[in-house]
Amino acid sequence: MSIASEPALRPARRTASGSRDRGRARSPGATIAIYGGLLVFAIWILLPVWYLVVSSLITPTQLGVKPFPLIPTSITFDNYLSVLTGSTRNQVFGSTDAGSRLLPAIGQSFFIGAVLVVLDLILAGAAAYGLSRYPFRGARSFELAIIVTRVVPAIAIIGPFFVAFRIIGVLNTPFALIISYNVFTLPLAIMILKNYFDQLPREIEEAAKIDGASRLQTLWIIVVPIARPGLVAAGVLIFLEAWSEFFYALVLTNQLTVPPLLAGFQSVQQFNWNALAAATVMSILPPVVLVLLFQRHVIGALTAGIGK
Repeated sequence: MSIASEPALRPARRTASGSRDRGRARSPGATIAIYGGLLVFAIWILLPVWYLVVSSLITPTQLGVKPFPLIPTSITFDNYLSVLTGSTRNQVFGSTDAGSRLLPAIGQSFFIGAVLVVLDLILAGAAAYGLSRYPFRGARSFELAIIVTRVVPAIAIIGPFFVAFRIIGVLNTPFALIISYNVFTLPLAIMILKNYFDQLPREIEEAAKIDGASRLQTLWIIVVPIARPGLVAAGVLIFLEAWSEFFYALVLTNQLTVPPLLAGFQSVQQFNWNALAAATVMSILPPVVLVLLFQRHVIGALTAGIGK
C-alpha cells in the first residue's frame, strides 16, 4: 500500500469508529430503568398534590373512606366556600376566623412579594453588575460573604429584628416582612444576576461606549434588555421565596401572610382537613402559575455558566 493512500483511509477509520460509538445505543434494560425511575419520581411528587386536590373536593365522610378515592365519585365546592366565609356548616373552624382572612392574606403575600421583586432587582442588579464589570481586590471574598448570609439561621437574627421593629412600630405590618425578607432574597438575587451578567458579551457595551453612551445609558438601554431573562428568573425566585416564608411571618406578624395563616386552621378543639386542603390549593395556585409561565427563563438563568 502506498503512503499517499494512507491519509485517505484515516477519515474512514475515524468514521467507522464514530459509527461504532453511535451504535452503542442504550440497552432496553437501561431505558426501562431510567423511565421507570422518572415515573416513580413523578408519582412521588404529584401524588400528594393530587391527594390535596381531591381532599378539597370531597366531604369529610368521604375523606374517611378506605381505600381513599383517588378519583372521587362526587365532588363539592363547599370546602372552598367554607374557607372564604370562615365557617363550615355554621361552625367556625380553627382558633380564629382563618378562612375569612385567607383572601386578605393572599393579597398581602402578593404585595410583599411584588415590592421585594422590584426592590431586590434594583439593588441586586446594581451590585451584581458592579461585581461582574468592576472587579476589585477582595471581590471574591465579598461574593463568598454574600453566599454565607444564605446559611445564617433565621432564629439567630429574628430577636434583633423583633426588638427593632417594635421600637419603630412596624410589627404586624408588611414592611416588617419586606425589610426582614431581604436577608435571604437579596443574596439570592445577587448570586443569580452576577452569574448571568458574566455571560453577557462585553463587546456590545464597549461599542455603546465608543458611540458616546454613558455608563448609565449603556446599563439601561443595552444591558437591561438583553439581561431580561436573568432579571425575570431572579424576580420569580424572589417572589417564591417571599411567598413561602413561614418563620419571619409567624414571629413578626399575626398571620399576615399565607403560610402562618394555614397553620392557624388547626385548633385544639377540631381540625377540618378538607377546609385546609381547599385553602392550600388556593394558596399554591399563584406560584405554580407563575413558575409555569416563566420556567424557561428560570431554568436558563440557573444553568447560565454551567459549561464554563
